[in-house]
Amino acid sequence: MSFRSSSPPFRHIEFEHEQAASFADYWYSLPKRDLIPSRCAFDPCTQGPILATYIIQELVSQEFIKLRLVGTKHREGFGSDVTGRNYLDFVEPERRPKAARAIHLVCTHPCGMLVRLVATTEAGLAYQNETFALPMRDNDGVARLVYYQSNSVPRAEHRDAESDKLRNVGVARRTFIDIGAGVPAFEE
Repeated sequence: MSFRSSSPPFRHIEFEHEQAASFADYWYSLPKRDLIPSRCAFDPCTQGPILATYIIQELVSQEFIKLRLVGTKHREGFGSDVTGRNYLDFVEPERRPKAARAIHLVCTHPCGMLVRLVATTEAGLAYQNETFALPMRDNDGVARLVYYQSNSVPRAEHRDAESDKLRNVGVARRTFIDIGAGVPAFEE
């Protein structure tokens, strides 16, 4: 089953999870400056249980993308609370520059990004994930935050906390979404 947002820039997207469409609608409803809302306009109280599926990253540099918030639904996947760590530590080393470039584009060329990920656990199990990212301004008004709503496709096999711990993440498909500034040029 696929779900659709009711907001204009996202109506054509087929989300695998209703929560992604809800996130898109909420983000679109926020007041914006130059296409990007401010985090002070974001009210977590309106998000209810969907907040547990959020990840917030801060773009510190091309080599450091700080995990500012990791929702409770994702902490188990990381094996612990990884708030403050570099997201790129969870990306295969040869893919890190490309991953950083794609994430930075969300803020530098204001756009959305829908990514179908394949994550691998310490035990070697692979599972799929749908992640939808949108830009956000920090408290200083600088577009350097990326808000994600992320849903794992349930795994049939569960072992234990240590073997289920996330080892790395790879991209199966990435789509940039025009929120008013066009779609950036990016080669996968």
